[in-house]
Amino acid sequence: MTDHADIPAQAERPVQLDKFLSQRNNERWCKRLSAEHPAADYWLCHEARIMQGFQRDSRYAARFVALDLDRRMLVSEADGHPLTHWLATPVGELEHPFQRSSDLVRLILAGLRALAHLGRFGLVHGGLRPDVMILAQNDKGEIDFDSLKLIDFGVARNPQQRIEKPLFIDLASPDAAYLSPAMREAVQRDWQTYAKLIGEHGKASWYELSEAGRHQYESVLIPELSINTLDWRTDLYALGHWFKQISLHRIDYYKDAHQEALPALIKRMQKPVLSGGFTSLDACIKAFEALEVDQRALQISEAPQTSGVFCMQPSPVLHPQQPAALAPTMRLDDEFSPQPRERANSKAPASSSRGKLLGAGIGLILVAAVGTALLSSKEQHASPAPAALPPSTPAEVPPGPVSTETSSQDEASVAAQAPDATALAGLSLADLRSAAEAGDPAAQTQLGLRYRKGLGLPADNAKAVVWYRRAAEQNHAEAQAYLGFMLMTGRGVRRDDSEAVRYSRLAAEQNNATGQYNLALLYLAGRGVAVDKLAAYRLLEKAAEHESGAQQRLQELKRQLSSAELAQLATP
Repeated sequence: MTDHADIPAQAERPVQLDKFLSQRNNERWCKRLSAEHPAADYWLCHEARIMQGFQRDSRYAARFVALDLDRRMLVSEADGHPLTHWLATPVGELEHPFQRSSDLVRLILAGLRALAHLGRFGLVHGGLRPDVMILAQNDKGEIDFDSLKLIDFGVARNPQQRIEKPLFIDLASPDAAYLSPAMREAVQRDWQTYAKLIGEHGKASWYELSEAGRHQYESVLIPELSINTLDWRTDLYALGHWFKQISLHRIDYYKDAHQEALPALIKRMQKPVLSGGFTSLDACIKAFEALEVDQRALQISEAPQTSGVFCMQPSPVLHPQQPAALAPTMRLDDEFSPQPRERANSKAPASSSRGKLLGAGIGLILVAAVGTALLSSKEQHASPAPAALPPSTPAEVPPGPVSTETSSQDEASVAAQAPDATALAGLSLADLRSAAEAGDPAAQTQLGLRYRKGLGLPADNAKAVVWYRRAAEQNHAEAQAYLGFMLMTGRGVRRDDSEAVRYSRLAAEQNNATGQYNLALLYLAGRGVAVDKLAAYRLLEKAAEHESGAQQRLQELKRQLSSAELAQLATP
């Protein structure tokens, strides 16, 4: 084992993945399993063998460096930053580097080509997530899509290296939503096989096993597990899930055709062949390659805000609590509440029970982090806490609604709400500042917006809040909505749920769609107000007239309401 002296000492978690610099300044990744992790030697050796298979051609896999079983560590090498953190990195006026549809297409193709390369080795990754996909920059400061590498192969398998132990995945957890139905069924069958083998028939998960049954996990090997029968569709489904989440947020479409074709192709990635899904990875790649893309390069002046030594704070899918008796259900488009990140940052209670310490599982890393990243900016990366927003992005209207698409009709609707601010958008900065300092609330709002977006002057969330507040105190609805947004997300000001409710309500009462939408989210999360789904529904109904994100959230909420609640809404 070499260079491990540079690995930072961290509080031990069941599974931990750290980035560090070697003595030669190479960017390396250290995966560490805790002393209480069952069969740690087996899983680390399995992953090491998988990675060693790429030694001759490691274009899409991190380079294997060393394995230290005494320290329960595996070290690999790959330059760049996780996709999770690129998604939290603003680029000019873009919230993240893939906001333009052309760059999102390039990212999707990079992921698909990586899968195709792995497939030539007969490998199924099984645990694809944005935080194990690493992208580097080229000499021009652009994202080098050809640099994409995967750094975690904890549940990967191929015909030569088959998995021989059931996977620690809590299928009832929302964090497992990216797993394909076939993989979910395979995991459940494998635990049933294990339970039958050790004489505990009828049990279908780690949680149901006795202490003696769990203890045997160290020594039992089962070569013919169902997980080994899965193919490339497992990984294509996972990629489709994550790109779908990214595309749910605002995308700047290069061509009108992108607006329809791109979501449709991403949706096909998760469909079975008989339901219109792709028949092969090559067919999927060709479909995305057929899209015309903007050839302009995207310059990135600043990489993700991470230091040379960085902890990814992994939080595996398996949780120590007994899962609910209800059958697990797949969540559709709402996996990105910031709450899981808070859970990852909190320390789990200590326990001598091997079952509880196993709550980490086998290296599935913080799958909800990307959602939090999409709510973040360069100035503010922390996710809201302690009570998370419901799985929707709070709306900040300019320069367009936060939605899966931006149309001219949406922008016209937004402009109609605040013509005074829109009319000021073309003013010079000097004239706008003069009007704002003279007390014009529309000018104050527009100046706050320019500070927020860095339009013609350095971006400064704190100054944006100052100008929003001045206009909000003059009962300017647009400013009240923007100030509410800043307060609820903690941008440029300390997060204050009560004040976020107050300003969002003031804007909502003036029929501002952004205020209505964000107030609805606060009602759904119980932040600053008591949880009230019916009040949230009524607000979303109003906001949906102008805000496409509210339209989608309204439909999701409608599916969650009971018949009695729907009847109550229908009552005048």
